[in-house]
Amino acid sequence: MSKRDVLSLAGRRFLGIDLPRGRDFGPLLVAWLVCIAVLVRGHDLGSSLMFFGLFIVLLYVATQRVSWVIVGMLLFAGGAYLSYQVFANVQTRVTVWLHVFDYPDGIGLQVSQSLFGLGTGGLFGTGLGGGHPEIVPLPATDFIVASFGEEIGLFGLVALLVVYLLFIARAFAAALAVRDTFGKLLATGLSFSIGLQMFVVVAGVTRLLPETGLTTPFLSYGGSSLLANYALLALLLRISDSARRPAPPPPPPAPAAPAVAMPEVVSA
Repeated sequence: MSKRDVLSLAGRRFLGIDLPRGRDFGPLLVAWLVCIAVLVRGHDLGSSLMFFGLFIVLLYVATQRVSWVIVGMLLFAGGAYLSYQVFANVQTRVTVWLHVFDYPDGIGLQVSQSLFGLGTGGLFGTGLGGGHPEIVPLPATDFIVASFGEEIGLFGLVALLVVYLLFIARAFAAALAVRDTFGKLLATGLSFSIGLQMFVVVAGVTRLLPETGLTTPFLSYGGSSLLANYALLALLLRISDSARRPAPPPPPPAPAAPAVAMPEVVSA
């Protein structure tokens, strides 16, 4: 928030795009290195992706420059390629994504059973308690969306995603309505984190993207995830309440200094 004017300054122009100045790349490179360190230390592809994507979005919201998004996507593509070349678990997830049915009883068991579960649910599902989500490994955490898709079907799952969409839309509305810059950035970051989590989770379960291991907000089993999401909700409620309060009245004007009478000068 305090450096947004500096980060908005343009540097060289390339292909019609005003790139940031070289000296302003420091925060972006630090965030990129931190996310790579998260991936290296914890082998957590989902958290690394979420943190870096969140940082890029906040940079764009603060500066209104598309060049930050382009540079961030290039850095993400480079980090993803490097991770694929170095880490075996990333290679495994990409292999499962591309050739899931070649390994139905091995590394592709989770995703293949998830797809079979979604297909078994059909349009209207098997009914709550009528399916067999336990066949999918980790049905209450990473693949809980597949469990719901089997039992409530396509219509029910779409309705559930619409509820999340309304939640995210109202959170962005609070970000637009709040008056202070810090509140706007905070509400935008919290809203985008929920939206990005849902997109990555659903895309991984349906094989649109490689599975990353992120939890589904408010659905996945786990105390720390649920606590963090309710803290996020409390912050959004506080920001929304602040945005809808009437603006404080302007301070009264300072009283004018009394005029001092000048003595008359009498000419001799």
